Order: sequence, then structure tokens, then C-alpha cells
Amino acid sequence: MRLLDYLFALVAFAGLVAASWWGVYQSPQNAANLQAHLQQETSSALKAAGMDWAVVQMDGQHAVLSGKAPSPDAVRDAALIVLNADGPGGLIFGGVTQVENAADSAPPVSPYVWRAEKTPEGAFILSGHVPSKAIRKALLAEAALLSDGANVEDRMQFATGAPAGNWQGMARLGLQQLDRLTSGEISLHDRRLRVNGVSVDPEVRAKVQAEISNVAAPFKGEPMIRGASLWLARVSESGLVLKGNVSSESERREILTLARKHFKGDVTDEMVIADQAYPGWMDGVRRGLPQFVRFQNGEMDFDPEGSGFYIMGEAGPSALAYLREDLAGLSSTYSANLVVDTYLPAPSAAGPAPLARDACQGLVSSLLDANPITFAAGATALGRASGDALDRLAAGVHACEPSLDFTLVGDGDAMNAARADVELGKARATFMSDFLTAAGIDARRLSAIGYGPGIAEQAIDSADAGADIRQIEITVLERSE
Repeated sequence: MRLLDYLFALVAFAGLVAASWWGVYQSPQNAANLQAHLQQETSSALKAAGMDWAVVQMDGQHAVLSGKAPSPDAVRDAALIVLNADGPGGLIFGGVTQVENAADSAPPVSPYVWRAEKTPEGAFILSGHVPSKAIRKALLAEAALLSDGANVEDRMQFATGAPAGNWQGMARLGLQQLDRLTSGEISLHDRRLRVNGVSVDPEVRAKVQAEISNVAAPFKGEPMIRGASLWLARVSESGLVLKGNVSSESERREILTLARKHFKGDVTDEMVIADQAYPGWMDGVRRGLPQFVRFQNGEMDFDPEGSGFYIMGEAGPSALAYLREDLAGLSSTYSANLVVDTYLPAPSAAGPAPLARDACQGLVSSLLDANPITFAAGATALGRASGDALDRLAAGVHACEPSLDFTLVGDGDAMNAARADVELGKARATFMSDFLTAAGIDARRLSAIGYGPGIAEQAIDSADAGADIRQIEITVLERSE
């Protein structure tokens, strides 16, 4: 018996050692394994919730949450997700016991844009930036009430940077006016509330127009309300769509020819021939369509019961400038209303931070070298072929520090009397200054100077060098206080 007792004791001791070893090195509840397990569970939970901004680092059962949070609500939500990622938590259950907040606020979004769309079926689609969970919930509740049972789709995202003032009140006002329309969309772009939609009822159009036009400062309303479109062109990433009614096959062919000549992507023809006659409407199409198809996105509508053409969307500054120039000569009974935001391509050489003087000068000079801006002999306005070069130059100037000024020098043709040539150079520089001002550059930062043949000849070392002289030079200056 004594030998058997010793044997049982030895087996028990071996089992105790094995259990202790397993508990220390292999058990999920040991410190190292538990921390690794919680690290994986919390990181996976944040990823599954779509919180890409959040980073969690486990220290035992203590979690440290960091990252650039889009809102205070986002921090609280992320902390709750981490706390419950592996059960109720606590020392006994082995989950996360505490979440420490080390998150920073994300940089304010600019521009701060929120949108809502109402489909012809009455559904609402809400997207863009919202400042908090409470406001998001309130806007969804408002849309659900107005939709009368139709679907409400939520695509909104939290972001900091909402402008001061009654931002939520403006968003709700926009939803209420959108509900009056057959279909359309609204956008709250910083402090600008734009309503773009359709209603066949003239009284509804007038009421929405009045409500949006008279919003309280510091907000500004831009109503774009029209009747049902007889014809429209829509441009987007998917291509150009032409739809609606035309009066003859010859009108249809002419519109298609214009579209395919000026648009670089796919053109979809959904136009139909109808028994109608609107004399003069094709003049608006001929003048408006070639530049409209250069838009980043937008619509060009013709409403004969209203004032005529409505053109809206996002465009490069050159497309907008040329469009306004072409429509100024519209001679028919129909006018054209434009509500267009300027779109600028991002210069490849510019980073996220504004450029200081030397870097700005280098960028602007390289853009002028790579994209020559030239004038026809004796002309003060640029040819249409320089449009893309102008847009890239405007984007380059926008990338520079706001404290920098720009001197624009225009060269004459060295073919007139000296005084006339200086005046031509000054007119060209002034044209460039006006273009950059229209593209959003403060006019006080721009000055225009004209050079004549005497100055130009000093820069020419040979007969061939004259061809390389830029007709526009830009010098970047630091503002003197």
C-alpha cells in the first residue's frame, strides 16, 4: 500500500506540474495569450464596424484607443465596441476591463457638404457629412416622416467642420422643401443651401423658390426649381446621356454630332422624336452643349414652360468661362440659368499643405512650361485649346499659401508700335487676372503688367529663341506687411 501511495502521489505531482505549466504558458487566460486574443478581437470588431480611423492597443485587459476621430460620438461608439468585443469584460470573464481614450479630433472637413436626394418614387437618400449621432438621427427621422413609408437610405458619415449657426435647421428646411417637389436633390455646402428639383405645379415652384431665397443669414439659399424637362443632357463618370423630346430627325442628328465631337467618353442616345415646335431652342443647344460636356458632372435641361435652359453641376473654370461667353450671344426667346461649382484638378506636384513662395514659383513655372498658354496674333483672349492648361494653372495657384501675391506679365507681339504692343501685353495679363479671379483667387493678390517688344527682345538670344518666349509670365511674391 505504501508503494501505491507513493505512486499516486508522484502521478498527482506530475499532473499538478503539467496543469501549472499549461496554465502559465498555454491557457487562453494567461496574460500573454489573453492580451493577444483581445488584440485580435478588438481590432476585428472595429474593422467590422467600419471604424477605419480607430486604432486599439491592448495592455493586458486594458485597451488604449487612438486615431483621428471624426466626431465625439465616433469615439464613444468605438469605445463601446472595444469594451464588448470579447464578452462582458471583467477579470473573471477575461474580456476588456477598461478603455482609455487617446484619440485626437480629425481635421475639420472643408468644404462641409451634406446632401439629400428624392427619387421620383418618393424615396430619400441622405449622404455627406453630419456632425453628430443626434443630428444624424434627427435627419433620418425627418426624412422618414416626409417619405410617407417610402425607403430612406442612410449614406451619411460623421465629420468635424460643420459651420456655426443653425446647420441642422437648414438641413431640415431643405428636406421639407425637397418633399414638395416631384424629385430633386438638395445640398448644404458649408453655409449655402441649394435646392435643385422638378415640380409641374407653378405654385409649388414659386413657394419653394421663395422659401429658399429668403433663408436667414449667415446661410444663403440657391433655388434651382423647374418644371418637367422636355429635353436634357446628363454628364457623369458613366458618360453622357441625351434624353427627352426633339422635333425632328435632323435635330436629333445635329445634337448627336455636337455631343460626339466635344465629349471624350461614351454617348447614350435616348432622345425621341415628338410632335412639337419650339422655335429657337436649338440655338441654346448649339451654344451650351459643347462646353457643358466638359463638366465633371451635371445636367443641362430645357424647360419651355419656364425660362428655358437650366445648367448645373461641377466644371473647370475654363469650361465655365467659355460657356458663359457662348451663352451671352443667345438670341432666342429662351434664356439660360447657370448654377455651377468650380472644379479644379489637383496639381501632381502639390502636397496637402499650401506651398511656400519658392515651391509655389517652381510649380507655377513648371505648369507654364508644360502647358503653354498662347494667344493668337493680336488677340487679347485665349484660344479654346488652352482651356485645360488654364485649369491646371488655376489649380496650381490655389495650391499656394494664401499670403502670396502674383504678378502676371503679358507680352505683346512685337509687331505693332511699342505703345500699342505694351497695351496688348497688359490686356493679355488682365485677361489672365480676370480668369484666375473667376476661378476663386482673390483679385487683391493679382496684378497685371504689359511688356512691349523692347523688353521681349532683351530676352531673345537668337532668332529661334523668340518662339520660346512665354506670352504669360507669373512671378510669385511674398506680401509685404
